[in-house]
Amino acid sequence: MEKQFTHYINGECHQPSNGQWIDSINPATGRVWAQIARGNATDVDLAARAAARASEELSWRNDPSYRSEALKAIAFRLDRNYESLIDVEINDNGKRAAEVKAQMSVLGSWYRHFAELTNTDKIVELKTGLEGVTVTRDLIPFGVIGAITAWNSPLMIAAWKIAPALAGGNSVILKPSELASCSTVVFAEMVGDLLPRGVLNVITGFGYEAGASLVQHEYVRKITFTGSEFGGARVATIAAKHVKPTTLELGGKSPQIVFEDADIENTLNGILSGIFLSNGQSCVAGSRLIIHRTIHDSFIEKLKRRLSSLKIGDPHDETVNIGPIANEAQLDKIVSMVNQARVDGASVVAGGIKTEVKGFEEGYFYPPTILIDVALNTQIWREEVFGPVLCVTKFDQVREAIYLANNTDYGLAAGIWTSDEALAKSVSKQINAGTVYINHYRSVNASVPVGGVKKSGYGRELGPYAVEAFMQEKAIWTGESKLADPFPSCS
Repeated sequence: MEKQFTHYINGECHQPSNGQWIDSINPATGRVWAQIARGNATDVDLAARAAARASEELSWRNDPSYRSEALKAIAFRLDRNYESLIDVEINDNGKRAAEVKAQMSVLGSWYRHFAELTNTDKIVELKTGLEGVTVTRDLIPFGVIGAITAWNSPLMIAAWKIAPALAGGNSVILKPSELASCSTVVFAEMVGDLLPRGVLNVITGFGYEAGASLVQHEYVRKITFTGSEFGGARVATIAAKHVKPTTLELGGKSPQIVFEDADIENTLNGILSGIFLSNGQSCVAGSRLIIHRTIHDSFIEKLKRRLSSLKIGDPHDETVNIGPIANEAQLDKIVSMVNQARVDGASVVAGGIKTEVKGFEEGYFYPPTILIDVALNTQIWREEVFGPVLCVTKFDQVREAIYLANNTDYGLAAGIWTSDEALAKSVSKQINAGTVYINHYRSVNASVPVGGVKKSGYGRELGPYAVEAFMQEKAIWTGESKLADPFPSCS
Protein backbone atom coordinates (compact mmCIF):
# COMPACT_ATOMS: atom_id res chain seq x y z
CA MET A 1 0.00 0.00 0.00
CA GLU A 2 1.22 3.51 -0.86
CA LYS A 3 2.12 5.90 1.94
CA GLN A 4 -0.78 8.16 2.90
CA PHE A 5 -0.39 11.82 3.83
CA THR A 6 -3.21 13.22 5.96
CA HIS A 7 -4.41 16.74 6.72
CA TYR A 8 -2.69 18.60 9.56
CA ILE A 9 -5.26 20.40 11.73
CA ASN A 10 -4.94 21.93 15.19
CA GLY A 11 -1.57 20.31 15.83
CA GLU A 12 -2.68 16.80 14.79
CA CYS A 13 -2.86 14.55 11.73
CA HIS A 14 -6.43 14.19 10.48
CA GLN A 15 -7.86 11.59 8.14
CA PRO A 16 -10.09 13.00 5.37
CA SER A 17 -13.67 13.36 6.63
CA ASN A 18 -15.01 11.70 3.48
CA GLY A 19 -12.51 8.83 3.63
CA GLN A 20 -11.27 9.65 0.12
CA TRP A 21 -7.73 9.94 -1.16
CA ILE A 22 -5.93 11.36 -4.22
CA ASP A 23 -3.09 9.48 -5.89
CA SER A 24 0.28 11.22 -6.08
CA ILE A 25 2.21 10.23 -9.21
CA ASN A 26 6.00 10.07 -9.25
CA PRO A 27 6.80 11.92 -12.50
CA ALA A 28 10.03 10.00 -13.06
CA THR A 29 8.23 6.64 -13.10
CA GLY A 30 4.68 7.66 -14.04
CA ARG A 31 3.41 5.50 -11.18
CA VAL A 32 1.55 6.12 -7.93
CA TRP A 33 3.94 6.44 -5.02
CA ALA A 34 1.67 7.98 -2.33
CA GLN A 35 -1.82 9.28 -1.58
CA ILE A 36 -2.99 12.58 -0.12
CA ALA A 37 -6.23 13.28 1.74
CA ARG A 38 -9.04 14.62 -0.45
CA GLY A 39 -10.17 17.60 1.57
CA ASN A 40 -13.64 19.12 1.43
CA ALA A 41 -15.69 21.85 3.14
CA THR A 42 -15.94 19.81 6.36
CA ASP A 43 -12.16 19.52 6.67
CA VAL A 44 -11.69 23.20 5.85
CA ASP A 45 -14.26 24.20 8.46
CA LEU A 46 -12.47 22.16 11.12
CA ALA A 47 -9.18 23.84 10.24
CA ALA A 48 -10.74 27.31 10.03
CA ARG A 49 -12.29 27.02 13.48
CA ALA A 50 -8.97 25.87 14.96
CA ALA A 51 -7.11 28.65 13.18
CA ALA A 52 -9.62 31.28 14.30
CA ARG A 53 -9.28 30.22 17.95
CA ALA A 54 -5.51 30.33 17.68
CA SER A 55 -5.47 33.76 16.02
CA GLU A 56 -7.55 35.22 18.86
CA GLU A 57 -5.18 34.05 21.60
CA LEU A 58 -3.62 37.23 22.96
CA SER A 59 -0.36 35.45 23.81
CA TRP A 60 0.13 34.84 20.08
CA ARG A 61 -1.57 37.90 18.61
CA ASN A 62 -0.04 40.55 20.86
CA ASP A 63 3.42 39.20 21.74
CA PRO A 64 5.91 39.70 18.90
CA SER A 65 8.75 38.27 20.98
CA TYR A 66 6.84 35.01 21.38
CA ARG A 67 6.24 34.83 17.64
CA SER A 68 9.87 35.65 16.93
CA GLU A 69 11.10 32.82 19.14
CA ALA A 70 8.65 30.41 17.49
CA LEU A 71 9.91 31.32 14.00
CA LYS A 72 13.52 30.97 15.13
CA ALA A 73 12.69 27.53 16.50
CA ILE A 74 11.22 26.53 13.13
CA ALA A 75 14.37 27.76 11.40
CA PHE A 76 16.59 25.86 13.84
CA ARG A 77 14.68 22.61 13.30
CA LEU A 78 14.71 22.98 9.52
CA ASP A 79 18.45 23.60 9.55
CA ARG A 80 18.91 20.22 11.19
CA ASN A 81 16.20 18.16 9.55
CA TYR A 82 15.74 19.52 6.02
CA GLU A 83 17.26 16.42 4.45
CA SER A 84 14.18 14.40 5.43
CA LEU A 85 12.14 16.62 3.09
CA ILE A 86 14.28 16.13 -0.01
CA ASP A 87 13.19 12.71 -1.27
CA VAL A 88 9.54 13.46 -0.59
CA GLU A 89 9.59 16.54 -2.79
CA ILE A 90 11.59 14.82 -5.55
CA ASN A 91 9.08 11.95 -5.63
CA ASP A 92 6.23 14.44 -5.65
CA ASN A 93 7.21 16.87 -8.42
CA GLY A 94 10.31 15.42 -10.06
CA LYS A 95 12.64 18.35 -9.42
CA ARG A 96 16.21 17.10 -9.54
CA ALA A 97 18.16 16.44 -6.36
CA ALA A 98 20.67 19.28 -6.70
CA GLU A 99 17.94 21.89 -6.93
CA VAL A 100 15.79 20.45 -4.16
CA LYS A 101 18.79 20.18 -1.83
CA ALA A 102 19.69 23.79 -2.55
CA GLN A 103 16.16 24.96 -1.72
CA MET A 104 15.77 22.82 1.39
CA SER A 105 19.17 23.68 2.83
CA VAL A 106 18.18 27.35 3.07
CA LEU A 107 14.53 26.81 3.96
CA GLY A 108 15.19 27.80 7.55
CA SER A 109 16.65 31.15 6.47
CA TRP A 110 13.24 32.39 5.28
CA TYR A 111 11.76 31.81 8.74
CA ARG A 112 14.82 33.27 10.48
CA HIS A 113 14.55 36.43 8.38
CA PHE A 114 10.95 37.06 9.38
CA ALA A 115 11.65 36.14 13.00
CA GLU A 116 13.76 39.30 13.09
CA LEU A 117 10.95 41.41 11.64
CA THR A 118 8.32 40.53 14.25
CA ASN A 119 9.81 43.00 16.71
CA THR A 120 9.73 45.96 14.35
CA ASP A 121 7.72 48.80 15.91
CA LYS A 122 4.44 48.98 14.00
CA ILE A 123 3.07 52.02 15.86
CA VAL A 124 3.83 55.28 14.06
CA GLU A 125 2.72 58.80 15.02
CA LEU A 126 1.11 60.58 12.09
CA LYS A 127 1.50 64.28 11.38
CA THR A 128 -1.95 65.78 10.84
CA GLY A 129 -1.47 69.46 11.50
CA LEU A 130 -4.47 69.35 13.83
CA GLU A 131 -4.30 70.84 17.31
CA GLY A 132 -5.58 69.04 20.38
CA VAL A 133 -5.19 65.50 19.05
CA THR A 134 -2.50 62.89 18.51
CA VAL A 135 -2.97 60.25 15.83
CA THR A 136 -1.03 57.01 15.61
CA ARG A 137 -1.11 54.23 13.07
CA ASP A 138 -1.08 50.69 14.41
CA LEU A 139 -0.97 47.41 12.49
CA ILE A 140 -3.16 44.49 13.47
CA PRO A 141 -3.26 40.96 12.04
CA PHE A 142 -6.03 39.86 9.70
CA GLY A 143 -6.58 36.73 11.78
CA VAL A 144 -6.80 33.63 9.58
CA ILE A 145 -4.81 33.59 6.33
CA GLY A 146 -5.70 31.18 3.54
CA ALA A 147 -2.53 30.31 1.58
CA ILE A 148 -2.64 28.35 -1.68
CA THR A 149 0.65 27.22 -3.21
CA ALA A 150 1.85 25.81 -6.54
CA TRP A 151 3.44 22.47 -7.37
CA ASN A 152 6.81 23.65 -8.72
CA SER A 153 8.52 24.67 -5.43
CA PRO A 154 6.00 23.78 -2.70
CA LEU A 155 7.98 24.47 0.48
CA MET A 156 9.88 27.51 -0.70
CA ILE A 157 6.68 29.21 -1.87
CA ALA A 158 4.95 28.15 1.35
CA ALA A 159 7.72 29.82 3.38
CA TRP A 160 7.13 33.10 1.55
CA LYS A 161 3.56 33.03 2.85
CA ILE A 162 3.75 31.27 6.21
CA ALA A 163 6.75 33.11 7.69
CA PRO A 164 5.54 36.73 7.23
CA ALA A 165 1.95 35.77 8.06
CA LEU A 166 3.01 34.25 11.39
CA ALA A 167 5.36 37.16 12.04
CA GLY A 168 2.33 39.44 11.77
CA GLY A 169 0.38 37.49 14.39
CA ASN A 170 -1.92 35.53 12.09
CA SER A 171 -2.71 31.84 11.88
CA VAL A 172 -2.46 30.02 8.55
CA ILE A 173 -4.35 27.36 6.64
CA LEU A 174 -2.20 26.13 3.77
CA LYS A 175 -3.69 24.37 0.74
CA PRO A 176 -0.87 22.99 -1.43
CA SER A 177 -1.40 21.91 -5.02
CA GLU A 178 -2.99 18.47 -5.28
CA LEU A 179 -0.12 17.66 -7.68
CA ALA A 180 2.56 18.13 -4.99
CA SER A 181 1.28 18.14 -1.41
CA CYS A 182 3.33 15.52 0.40
CA SER A 183 6.36 17.58 1.42
CA THR A 184 4.06 20.27 2.82
CA VAL A 185 2.37 17.76 5.10
CA VAL A 186 5.74 16.41 6.26
CA PHE A 187 6.89 19.97 6.96
CA ALA A 188 3.81 20.73 9.07
CA GLU A 189 4.27 17.54 11.08
CA MET A 190 7.95 18.40 11.56
CA VAL A 191 7.49 21.91 12.97
CA GLY A 192 3.88 21.97 14.17
CA ASP A 193 4.71 21.33 17.82
CA LEU A 194 6.79 24.53 17.90
CA LEU A 195 3.65 26.63 17.44
CA PRO A 196 0.42 26.99 19.44
CA ARG A 197 -2.19 24.48 18.31
CA GLY A 198 -4.14 25.77 15.34
CA VAL A 199 -1.62 28.37 14.22
CA LEU A 200 -0.45 26.21 11.29
CA ASN A 201 -2.83 23.91 9.41
CA VAL A 202 -2.59 22.04 6.11
CA ILE A 203 -5.57 20.89 4.05
CA THR A 204 -4.83 18.87 0.92
CA GLY A 205 -7.18 18.29 -1.97
CA PHE A 206 -8.49 19.69 -5.23
CA GLY A 207 -8.75 23.40 -5.87
CA TYR A 208 -12.44 23.25 -6.75
CA GLU A 209 -13.22 21.48 -3.47
CA ALA A 210 -10.76 22.26 -0.67
CA GLY A 211 -9.41 25.41 -2.31
CA ALA A 212 -12.78 26.98 -3.02
CA SER A 213 -14.02 26.11 0.48
CA LEU A 214 -10.96 27.76 1.99
CA VAL A 215 -11.33 30.97 0.00
CA GLN A 216 -15.00 31.43 0.88
CA HIS A 217 -14.91 30.36 4.54
CA GLU A 218 -16.17 33.13 6.81
CA TYR A 219 -13.26 32.82 9.26
CA VAL A 220 -10.60 33.22 6.57
CA ARG A 221 -9.90 36.94 6.17
CA LYS A 222 -7.16 37.13 3.52
CA ILE A 223 -6.01 34.93 0.64
CA THR A 224 -2.54 34.62 -0.82
CA PHE A 225 -2.29 32.52 -3.98
CA THR A 226 0.55 31.35 -6.21
CA GLY A 227 -0.38 29.52 -9.38
CA SER A 228 -1.79 29.90 -12.86
CA GLU A 229 -3.60 32.91 -14.27
CA PHE A 230 -6.76 30.79 -14.55
CA GLY A 231 -6.54 29.63 -10.93
CA GLY A 232 -5.80 33.14 -9.72
CA ALA A 233 -8.84 34.55 -11.54
CA ARG A 234 -11.08 31.95 -9.89
CA VAL A 235 -9.65 32.67 -6.46
CA ALA A 236 -10.04 36.42 -6.91
CA THR A 237 -13.64 36.01 -8.08
CA ILE A 238 -14.64 33.93 -5.06
CA ALA A 239 -12.72 36.19 -2.67
CA ALA A 240 -14.36 39.31 -4.11
CA LYS A 241 -17.82 37.88 -3.46
CA HIS A 242 -16.86 37.56 0.20
CA VAL A 243 -15.00 40.93 0.32
CA LYS A 244 -11.59 39.42 1.03
CA PRO A 245 -8.27 40.94 -0.06
CA THR A 246 -6.00 38.75 -2.14
CA THR A 247 -2.38 38.62 -3.17
CA LEU A 248 -1.89 36.87 -6.51
CA GLU A 249 1.48 35.72 -7.87
CA LEU A 250 0.61 34.23 -11.25
CA GLY A 251 2.24 33.27 -14.52
CA GLY A 252 4.75 35.00 -16.72
CA LYS A 253 6.17 35.15 -20.22
CA SER A 254 9.38 36.83 -19.22
CA PRO A 255 11.64 38.40 -21.87
CA GLN A 256 15.42 38.20 -21.99
CA ILE A 257 16.85 41.06 -24.09
CA VAL A 258 20.39 40.42 -25.34
CA PHE A 259 22.23 43.36 -26.86
CA GLU A 260 25.19 42.95 -29.24
CA ASP A 261 27.71 44.09 -26.62
CA ALA A 262 26.65 41.55 -23.99
CA ASP A 263 29.18 39.31 -22.24
CA ILE A 264 28.32 36.14 -24.14
CA GLU A 265 29.43 33.54 -21.60
CA ASN A 266 27.64 35.29 -18.74
CA THR A 267 24.55 35.69 -20.91
CA LEU A 268 24.57 32.03 -21.92
CA ASN A 269 24.64 31.06 -18.26
CA GLY A 270 21.78 33.43 -17.54
CA ILE A 271 19.62 32.17 -20.40
CA LEU A 272 20.29 28.52 -19.46
CA SER A 273 19.43 29.22 -15.82
CA GLY A 274 16.41 31.32 -16.68
CA ILE A 275 14.56 28.82 -18.85
CA PHE A 276 16.12 25.37 -18.46
CA LEU A 277 16.83 25.21 -14.73
CA SER A 278 13.84 23.53 -13.05
CA ASN A 279 12.69 22.51 -16.54
CA GLY A 280 11.33 25.99 -17.07
CA GLN A 281 8.77 25.28 -14.36
CA SER A 282 9.28 28.61 -12.70
CA CYS A 283 7.02 31.66 -12.73
CA VAL A 284 9.96 33.89 -13.69
CA ALA A 285 11.25 31.55 -16.42
CA GLY A 286 12.96 33.64 -19.11
CA SER A 287 10.98 32.02 -21.89
CA ARG A 288 11.32 34.71 -24.62
CA LEU A 289 14.80 35.44 -25.98
CA ILE A 290 14.89 38.80 -27.79
CA ILE A 291 18.36 38.99 -29.29
CA HIS A 292 20.17 41.49 -31.52
CA ARG A 293 20.23 40.29 -35.10
CA THR A 294 24.02 40.52 -35.44
CA ILE A 295 24.71 37.91 -32.75
CA HIS A 296 21.58 35.74 -33.16
CA ASP A 297 23.09 32.87 -35.17
CA SER A 298 26.32 32.48 -33.22
CA PHE A 299 24.54 32.73 -29.86
CA ILE A 300 21.99 30.05 -30.78
CA GLU A 301 24.79 27.72 -31.91
CA LYS A 302 26.60 28.18 -28.60
CA LEU A 303 23.36 27.59 -26.70
CA LYS A 304 22.68 24.38 -28.65
CA ARG A 305 26.17 23.06 -27.86
CA ARG A 306 25.62 23.71 -24.16
CA LEU A 307 22.29 21.87 -24.25
CA SER A 308 23.76 18.86 -26.07
CA SER A 309 25.96 18.08 -23.06
CA LEU A 310 23.12 17.98 -20.52
CA LYS A 311 22.14 14.64 -18.99
CA ILE A 312 18.43 13.80 -18.76
CA GLY A 313 17.26 11.19 -16.28
CA ASP A 314 16.46 10.15 -12.71
CA PRO A 315 16.02 13.29 -10.58
CA HIS A 316 17.49 11.45 -7.57
CA ASP A 317 20.78 11.08 -9.47
CA GLU A 318 22.94 14.08 -8.58
CA THR A 319 24.77 13.88 -11.93
CA VAL A 320 21.52 14.47 -13.83
CA ASN A 321 20.96 17.97 -15.23
CA ILE A 322 17.37 17.62 -16.45
CA GLY A 323 14.67 15.70 -14.58
CA PRO A 324 11.09 14.92 -15.58
CA ILE A 325 8.24 17.36 -16.10
CA ALA A 326 6.27 17.55 -12.85
CA ASN A 327 3.06 15.89 -14.02
CA GLU A 328 1.46 14.30 -17.06
CA ALA A 329 -0.99 17.13 -17.73
CA GLN A 330 1.90 19.60 -17.90
CA LEU A 331 3.85 17.32 -20.23
CA ASP A 332 0.84 17.06 -22.54
CA LYS A 333 0.52 20.85 -22.57
CA ILE A 334 4.18 21.29 -23.53
CA VAL A 335 3.93 18.72 -26.32
CA SER A 336 0.76 20.31 -27.67
CA MET A 337 2.14 23.86 -27.62
CA VAL A 338 5.40 22.92 -29.35
CA ASN A 339 3.52 20.97 -32.01
CA GLN A 340 1.27 23.96 -32.60
CA ALA A 341 4.32 26.21 -32.82
CA ARG A 342 5.60 24.07 -35.70
CA VAL A 343 2.27 24.48 -37.46
CA ASP A 344 2.50 28.24 -36.86
CA GLY A 345 5.86 28.40 -38.64
CA ALA A 346 8.45 28.25 -35.86
CA SER A 347 11.59 26.18 -36.44
CA VAL A 348 12.70 23.71 -33.76
CA VAL A 349 16.51 23.80 -33.58
CA ALA A 350 16.90 21.81 -30.33
CA GLY A 351 14.69 19.31 -28.53
CA GLY A 352 11.03 19.38 -29.40
CA ILE A 353 10.29 15.65 -29.00
CA LYS A 354 9.29 13.76 -25.83
CA THR A 355 12.30 11.90 -24.43
CA GLU A 356 12.37 8.29 -23.25
CA VAL A 357 14.85 7.50 -20.46
CA LYS A 358 16.09 3.93 -20.00
CA GLY A 359 14.64 2.46 -16.84
CA PHE A 360 12.07 5.26 -16.65
CA GLU A 361 10.11 4.59 -19.83
CA GLU A 362 6.83 5.74 -18.30
CA GLY A 363 8.30 8.96 -16.94
CA TYR A 364 7.36 12.45 -18.07
CA PHE A 365 10.59 13.56 -19.72
CA TYR A 366 10.92 16.40 -22.23
CA PRO A 367 14.22 17.88 -23.44
CA PRO A 368 15.30 21.53 -23.40
CA THR A 369 13.80 23.00 -26.56
CA ILE A 370 14.67 26.06 -28.68
CA LEU A 371 12.28 27.58 -31.21
CA ILE A 372 13.44 30.27 -33.64
CA ASP A 373 11.54 32.43 -36.12
CA VAL A 374 8.65 32.64 -33.69
CA ALA A 375 5.85 34.93 -34.87
CA LEU A 376 4.54 37.45 -32.35
CA ASN A 377 0.88 36.55 -32.81
CA THR A 378 1.30 32.84 -32.08
CA GLN A 379 0.26 30.90 -28.99
CA ILE A 380 3.82 29.87 -28.12
CA TRP A 381 4.96 33.52 -28.01
CA ARG A 382 1.98 34.88 -26.10
CA GLU A 383 1.03 32.13 -23.62
CA GLU A 384 2.97 30.62 -20.74
CA VAL A 385 4.29 27.12 -21.46
CA PHE A 386 5.74 26.45 -17.99
CA GLY A 387 8.25 24.08 -19.47
CA PRO A 388 11.78 23.99 -20.96
CA VAL A 389 10.87 25.85 -24.14
CA LEU A 390 12.75 28.96 -25.29
CA CYS A 391 11.15 31.15 -27.98
CA VAL A 392 13.56 33.31 -29.95
CA THR A 393 13.14 36.42 -32.08
CA LYS A 394 15.52 39.10 -33.41
CA PHE A 395 15.64 42.87 -33.09
CA ASP A 396 17.61 45.71 -34.64
CA GLN A 397 16.77 48.85 -32.64
CA VAL A 398 16.49 49.44 -28.88
CA ARG A 399 12.92 50.69 -29.15
CA GLU A 400 12.03 47.50 -31.04
CA ALA A 401 13.48 45.35 -28.24
CA ILE A 402 11.47 47.23 -25.64
CA TYR A 403 8.30 46.83 -27.71
CA LEU A 404 8.89 43.09 -28.08
CA ALA A 405 9.58 42.70 -24.36
CA ASN A 406 6.36 44.47 -23.41
CA ASN A 407 4.31 42.74 -26.12
CA THR A 408 2.69 40.34 -23.65
CA ASP A 409 -0.24 40.15 -21.27
CA TYR A 410 2.18 39.27 -18.48
CA GLY A 411 4.73 41.24 -16.47
CA LEU A 412 6.47 39.17 -13.83
CA ALA A 413 10.19 39.38 -14.68
CA ALA A 414 12.63 40.41 -17.39
CA GLY A 415 16.35 40.17 -18.13
CA ILE A 416 18.63 42.71 -19.81
CA TRP A 417 22.09 41.72 -21.05
CA THR A 418 24.51 44.48 -22.09
CA SER A 419 27.84 46.04 -21.16
CA ASP A 420 26.34 49.52 -21.46
CA GLU A 421 25.26 50.51 -17.95
CA ALA A 422 23.36 53.60 -19.08
CA LEU A 423 21.47 51.59 -21.70
CA ALA A 424 20.60 48.90 -19.16
CA LYS A 425 19.18 51.42 -16.72
CA SER A 426 17.22 53.22 -19.42
CA VAL A 427 15.70 50.01 -20.77
CA SER A 428 14.90 48.68 -17.28
CA LYS A 429 12.74 51.72 -16.59
CA GLN A 430 10.72 51.04 -19.73
CA ILE A 431 10.06 47.35 -19.11
CA ASN A 432 6.65 46.53 -17.61
CA ALA A 433 7.56 43.87 -15.05
CA GLY A 434 7.66 43.44 -11.30
CA THR A 435 11.32 42.36 -11.39
CA VAL A 436 14.06 43.34 -13.83
CA TYR A 437 17.47 41.64 -13.78
CA ILE A 438 20.50 43.27 -15.42
CA ASN A 439 23.33 40.89 -16.41
CA HIS A 440 21.89 38.50 -13.87
CA TYR A 441 18.81 36.29 -13.57
CA ARG A 442 16.55 34.26 -11.31
CA SER A 443 17.82 35.25 -7.86
CA VAL A 444 15.37 35.73 -5.00
CA ASN A 445 15.91 37.11 -1.51
CA ALA A 446 13.68 37.65 1.51
CA SER A 447 14.50 41.38 1.49
CA VAL A 448 13.40 41.87 -2.13
CA PRO A 449 9.74 42.00 -3.23
CA VAL A 450 8.35 39.43 -5.68
CA GLY A 451 5.25 40.02 -7.78
CA GLY A 452 3.95 41.05 -11.15
CA VAL A 453 1.94 43.50 -13.18
CA LYS A 454 -0.82 42.94 -15.73
CA LYS A 455 -1.97 39.29 -15.78
CA SER A 456 0.99 38.23 -13.65
CA GLY A 457 -1.02 39.29 -10.61
CA TYR A 458 -1.02 41.97 -7.95
CA GLY A 459 0.36 42.51 -4.49
CA ARG A 460 3.87 41.52 -3.43
CA GLU A 461 5.51 38.80 -1.40
CA LEU A 462 8.80 39.17 0.48
CA GLY A 463 10.54 42.53 0.61
CA PRO A 464 10.47 45.26 3.27
CA TYR A 465 6.66 45.29 3.55
CA ALA A 466 6.06 41.53 3.54
CA VAL A 467 4.82 41.39 7.13
CA GLU A 468 2.65 44.49 6.67
CA ALA A 469 0.97 42.74 3.73
CA PHE A 470 -0.51 40.34 6.28
CA MET A 471 -1.69 43.12 8.60
CA GLN A 472 -4.30 45.88 8.54
CA GLU A 473 -3.86 49.54 9.40
CA LYS A 474 -5.68 50.98 12.39
CA ALA A 475 -5.81 54.71 13.11
CA ILE A 476 -5.94 55.68 16.81
CA TRP A 477 -6.99 59.24 17.66
CA THR A 478 -6.24 60.55 21.15
CA GLY A 479 -7.77 63.81 22.38
CA GLU A 480 -5.35 66.07 24.27
CA SER A 481 -7.86 68.76 25.19
CA LYS A 482 -11.55 68.82 26.01
CA LEU A 483 -14.00 68.88 23.13
CA ALA A 484 -16.10 71.98 22.63
CA ASP A 485 -19.86 71.75 23.03
CA PRO A 486 -21.15 71.10 19.49
CA PHE A 487 -24.49 72.80 20.27
CA PRO A 488 -23.58 75.72 22.54
CA SER A 489 -26.86 77.54 21.96
CA CYS A 490 -28.76 74.63 23.48
CA SER A 491 -26.72 74.45 26.67
